[in-house]
Amino acid sequence: MRTPAETAPNPTAAATGGVPFRVVVVGSGPSGCYTAQALRKGQPDIEIAVLDSLPTPFGLVRYGIAPDHQGAKAVSRQFERVFAQPGVEFVGNVSVGTDVGFASLAENFHAVVLATGLGADRRLDIDQDPDVPIVGAGDLIRLLNSDPDAGLRHRPDGPGSLGSEVVVLGTGNVAVDVVRLLAKSGPDLIGSDIDDDALRALAPAPVRTIHVLGRCPSHLAKWDTSMVRELAQVAGVRVSVDGTPLLDEPAASPRTTVDVRFERVPASIRRHDGRVRVTTHRAGDTGTVDHLDADSVVTALGFGPSAAQLARFGGLDAPNVFRVGGPRTGRLGNLAENRKLAADTARDVLAFLCGREQRHRAGLDGLREHLPASVVGFEEWRRIDDAEIRRARPDRCRTKFTTRAELLAAATGSGALSSIPSAATGPTATQEK
Repeated sequence: MRTPAETAPNPTAAATGGVPFRVVVVGSGPSGCYTAQALRKGQPDIEIAVLDSLPTPFGLVRYGIAPDHQGAKAVSRQFERVFAQPGVEFVGNVSVGTDVGFASLAENFHAVVLATGLGADRRLDIDQDPDVPIVGAGDLIRLLNSDPDAGLRHRPDGPGSLGSEVVVLGTGNVAVDVVRLLAKSGPDLIGSDIDDDALRALAPAPVRTIHVLGRCPSHLAKWDTSMVRELAQVAGVRVSVDGTPLLDEPAASPRTTVDVRFERVPASIRRHDGRVRVTTHRAGDTGTVDHLDADSVVTALGFGPSAAQLARFGGLDAPNVFRVGGPRTGRLGNLAENRKLAADTARDVLAFLCGREQRHRAGLDGLREHLPASVVGFEEWRRIDDAEIRRARPDRCRTKFTTRAELLAAATGSGALSSIPSAATGPTATQEK
């Protein structure tokens, strides 16, 4: 069965006097990579440049999928084959709007695809004290995935401990990822690429209790049942839903207790006796109020565009500008959804290119003199990839670099292995007790 991109009209090089059409994709996450893949399947002679502000490709595959889900991260190998094709280039460490203006992209490419994702955790719009420890789930996952731009990494005092009792607001898959990573012990993380230093900072001792609160009834929870089942099967973890154990034989003496409560609507988050008090009311019954005291709160309420994304791309609207993934739908879908949306976007791009006569565009050659000296191409990314695998801590599939300076040094081959981390300690060791 042929994909929509394969059945769309095929623009050919003849339309531009023997020169291929040239498309730029801004963002190298799954939506951007799937779009590049679909475009090449639909029209093999299209030249594609994929730009990213990070020195590394793959976006949410590298920094958003939980580090203990290496099977899902393996899709990056499929994307690597796309970048290995002649005529497809990865251009990393380039910020559109700072290093390269959007006008330059429009001038040098026949079509522009915005695959910039949604970079900000949605904020909780309720009464709350300004200094309460509230962490966005996306930022937490990015930190544990070694994202050099994770907001928690750049706090003046560092990430800080979440404490022994945590409230998670939200019942989607990202919420389950957070709970699972905080509840797992050392043996459960073997083979992952988790940032052990970040995990140690967040959980210097095992998190004893995690309260998960959802606004909706249980049958409307957005999580996949397989994700909840995986959580319940983690050794030493007891999961209950509205007071009922999820497994017939839950852990007898659990290391971590996960208490899920549905139809709890947050009303306020306040400081109370040195802790954090989350006040909720029952859905449809504002008169019934519950108080829950904990050490910190993690919000898993979905994602939206960051302020930087809005400033750079929010107002762009032209016939040759296309959006895919989060910028198109307003939500971050799973890999299967991203692939379908990318195929649809590729079809739209191909139809646009086929539908009108286009003048010659220089493509990436028209940008090269404006690119920063520290631009990272696909071969440089392979050096980073190889260095991270070779410096892997014991029981880890890789140990990622956590700063842009380290990534760029590895890209050039200078100092990539100057400091090989020691074996994991901290939570991954203490949680085994």
